Amino acid sequence: MIGLLVLYSLQPGEIVDDPATISILTGLASVAGLGAGIYNGRAETRTRELEHRNRELERAQTELRETVDRLEELNTRLERSNERLDRSRRYTDHVLDAIHDVFYVIDETGALQRWNESVGDVTGYSDAEIASMNAIDFFAAEDHERIANAIAEGFAAGTVQVKAALVPKNGERIPYEFSASTLENPRGEPVLAGVGRDISARTMRERELEQRTRQQRVVATLGQLALETDDLDELMAEASRQVADVLECEYCKVLDLDDENGELLVRQGVGWRDGIVGEATVSADESDSQAAYTLATDHPVVVEDLESESRFSGPDLLIDHGVHSGISTIIGPADEPWGILGTHDTASRTFADEDVNFVQSIANILAEAIERKRYQDELERLVSDLTESNERLEQFAYAASHDLQEPLRMVSSYLRLIERRYGDELDEDGEEFLAFAVDGADRMRSMIDGLLEYSRVETQGGSLEPVDTEQLLDDVREDLRLKIEDHDAEITTESLPRVEGDPRQLHQVFQNLVSNAIEYSGDETPRVHVSAERNGAEWILSVSDEGVGIDEDDQDRIFEVFERLHAAEDHTGTGIGLALCERIVERHDGEIWVESEPGEGTTVSLTLPAA
Repeated sequence: MIGLLVLYSLQPGEIVDDPATISILTGLASVAGLGAGIYNGRAETRTRELEHRNRELERAQTELRETVDRLEELNTRLERSNERLDRSRRYTDHVLDAIHDVFYVIDETGALQRWNESVGDVTGYSDAEIASMNAIDFFAAEDHERIANAIAEGFAAGTVQVKAALVPKNGERIPYEFSASTLENPRGEPVLAGVGRDISARTMRERELEQRTRQQRVVATLGQLALETDDLDELMAEASRQVADVLECEYCKVLDLDDENGELLVRQGVGWRDGIVGEATVSADESDSQAAYTLATDHPVVVEDLESESRFSGPDLLIDHGVHSGISTIIGPADEPWGILGTHDTASRTFADEDVNFVQSIANILAEAIERKRYQDELERLVSDLTESNERLEQFAYAASHDLQEPLRMVSSYLRLIERRYGDELDEDGEEFLAFAVDGADRMRSMIDGLLEYSRVETQGGSLEPVDTEQLLDDVREDLRLKIEDHDAEITTESLPRVEGDPRQLHQVFQNLVSNAIEYSGDETPRVHVSAERNGAEWILSVSDEGVGIDEDDQDRIFEVFERLHAAEDHTGTGIGLALCERIVERHDGEIWVESEPGEGTTVSLTLPAA
């Protein structure tokens, strides 16, 4: 071969795709002694393209397999995550469903997005019904606005708490307390999630506590009224009103027992028709009425339904007013009852033990007031009798003392006449006897004068007025000037107050006390000190000396009439001075007492109202 025949075609496939053309060209090349061949450039190119594409496809397949593997791994993880999420959701649902309180999630419109089984259990609505309801649909119409405001407040403030009656499908009302806080749901929307708790038991306890507190307050109020008023009818009427009001009963009555007629009179009451209070009576026979049965059993009696009562028949008073239930308690001791306190209602009711105790407490207050009024009336009668007796005694004492004056003056006059006419004829014994008689008559006259003063403290006393006790002591010192000088006595005083009193009688008191202090000074120079100390609305005035003192056993005796601790020849006096002082001080609503030790002196103190 001497050469190579090469033909090029500008059109792809123009030569190689035509077998005839290839045959001709091959023959020509052979005649010319040239070599001949076919080069298919398109195939080569396509081969290379296919190889490249194949490599790209393999890479894509590899990446796809890797992506599929990753997706499968992610899917596995997602399935595991979803499984965990489902378990968590189921756990949460179980936890929420296990809660006895109602759980809820609502949006800003009040629509429920989630709830637990308790919502359906409590309300009686199905899940389908609940899903179509708004939160306010679970409440009474009068609470809708308040609940809507609470929801709005929860979204605005972040938290909210409200009490309201939940209304189930059956229409019952159940006290509930709701508390909620704002959260975001998975979509990022604000929701209000919370719980509602049945507070029926707590509400009942609160009501019972409030009722007990109210009952105690009424007991205290009526107890105070019983101490302040003497009008039993006013107290009984108020007690009837309070008992009926607190126990929410329509009727209450106070029955006054008349043993002689065997009847119980409606003394006071509330709720009864006109003409009942003060007029109507109930039989005291135990089989005829609840009140009479209460008296017979000596215990409070509770009736829940009078129509089915077998212990006694219903009296006309209760039947005519449609009474079905009530409480009756005894007023006063069982052995001497005053009557019955009863409260009644037209509805059949069950009363708690605390209600019965409350009625009994009010009955006890009435009993104490009645007994106190009896004692007060008896005391007033005794005081009246005693006052009358004292007046008669004073009149007798005055009359007796006055009547004794004349014969005593006659005795004294004749004794002195004997002394003047026959004194020279008497021997020493006769003169002594005559002196004894004259001295006895003089002392008798002093005792009668003292008794007259004592008997007239109340009747002859002056009006009370402000008295300057410093000036009073100056006057006393002047009246006792001779005695003070004779004994060389030293009288000292502190700053003394103004008191409310009878000037003349107070002068008598302090003159007696200062005179006694000088008289019983012993052998020492008398030193008497008058002092004063404020004690609230009164003054304590004291007269102290450094004299002989008084034995403790004798200190109560010194205020008795005609009581003397020393012989007449040792000390002058009638034995009525301190008794007179005590009576005058008592007239001034004061007290007088003595503090003393033998040989250490004596202090007599008394109280007088401040001016």
